[in-house]
Amino acid sequence: MPIEVTGPWEELVSRPEFRGHRVKITILDQSPAAAETDDWLESLRQMASNGVRITRPADDSREGIYEGPE
Repeated sequence: MPIEVTGPWEELVSRPEFRGHRVKITILDQSPAAAETDDWLESLRQMASNGVRITRPADDSREGIYEGPE
C-alpha cells in the first residue's frame, strides 16, 4: 500500500525506513535559495527563451562515433 510523505529532500533521503523500497518522487515546489543557485537550469531556461536552435543534428551513427584516425 503506497505511503505519502512530504518534506525537504535533505530530510527524506536520509530516512532508513525508505531503504530497499521503490519510491516515486514528485517535486512540489522549489525553495528560492535553490532556484538562485541552480546556474545550469537558469542557463537552460535562458537558451529556451532566446530561441536557440541547433543548426545540425548530432551524428550518433556508428560510423560517426567510431570514425577517426587509427
